[in-house]
Amino acid sequence: MEIEQTAFVLHSRPYRETSVLVTFLSPDYGKFNAVVRGVRGGKKTSAQKAALLQPFQLLTVQWRERAHRPSDLVSLKQFELAGLRFPLSGESSLCGLYLNELLYRLLFPQVAVEALFEHYQQALYQLLSATSRNDQAWSLRQFEYQLLSELGQGLVCDQDLDGNLIETDVAYYFYPETGAIKAALDGLKTGIPISGECLQSLTNTECCEACLPALKRLFRAVLAPYLGSKPIMARALFSQGR
Repeated sequence: MEIEQTAFVLHSRPYRETSVLVTFLSPDYGKFNAVVRGVRGGKKTSAQKAALLQPFQLLTVQWRERAHRPSDLVSLKQFELAGLRFPLSGESSLCGLYLNELLYRLLFPQVAVEALFEHYQQALYQLLSATSRNDQAWSLRQFEYQLLSELGQGLVCDQDLDGNLIETDVAYYFYPETGAIKAALDGLKTGIPISGECLQSLTNTECCEACLPALKRLFRAVLAPYLGSKPIMARALFSQGR
């Protein structure tokens, strides 16, 4: 059966002499790996193929699904630019690589992610139009919020542990496994400190620049168990460029 998908490149690495192994993100097949032949070798056609297999540009990819031979590795027959490119540069490009790294490391292979695919494109749009680091940071926080939701680990940011609505002017401790509790009622005080206003900004998708540092700490803590001990490469690149 012939398969055709729109897809973004998440990651690529050399494979054998002239090929690359590419991890794609598509709406119906989610994260999947594909062998792309003739990409390396110095020929003009190889350079043209390599130019297409760059992050942040939407491709149309085709392959043949082999009956009775299920595999998580496909061999692309054809791929071409689908007309949508996000020419990210500088720090916005590093932010985009961070999104790619999250998807590459956290998604299960070959699981449909239609909604997340749209969120990813929206995040790229936001990074492309960002005019400040705060704009970039807010784009990342929104995507992390949506990613956790799609993974079935969504954060409850509109109610506390007792089922009461989050209050703007109240201080909370947030526990990733259970949710928010008022700081005044928390005997442990080992959660992530955050204000009600910052939790509401996520629920209402309204950027609060003063909340961005707290939200960054929140998502780092929440994502850490899923990412494990291996460091995020995009963070290291960002630190080197500062």
